[in-house]
Amino acid sequence: MKFKEEYFFCSPRLLRNVDEVHEIFSCIDSIKWKPEFEFQHNGNEYKHQTAYNKAFDAEFFKYNWLPHPVLYDSPKLIGDYQKNDVFVEIQFGNSATIYRDYYKFHFGLTRNLLSLAVLIVLQSQQDFFQLVLPV
Repeated sequence: MKFKEEYFFCSPRLLRNVDEVHEIFSCIDSIKWKPEFEFQHNGNEYKHQTAYNKAFDAEFFKYNWLPHPVLYDSPKLIGDYQKNDVFVEIQFGNSATIYRDYYKFHFGLTRNLLSLAVLIVLQSQQDFFQLVLPV
């Protein structure tokens, strides 16, 4: 994945998460798009979207990210991964779910529960994953 990285007018709270952002990039870079993607884990073989979910689990695990973190109890808001105050969601094209993710991001950011919300989405089969950092 090609990306350009610049930080302008960032608070110290946000800048302390630069390492986490690099870990996210590493996780994305390590998983390559294949029309027939398969992933093996603990003796089980997974295919397609389930395989990608398991592959992301394995990659984020390498960096000690918390899987399925509870952002808030009421309403119950659960994400895909969290480390420190960085919250990550991964979606494969369901627009309704993406809107729910933005709601979680907004909720968490306005209540100072997190400093950075990251949405990873499927851009196209050629480019595979795109990182979206909501403002």
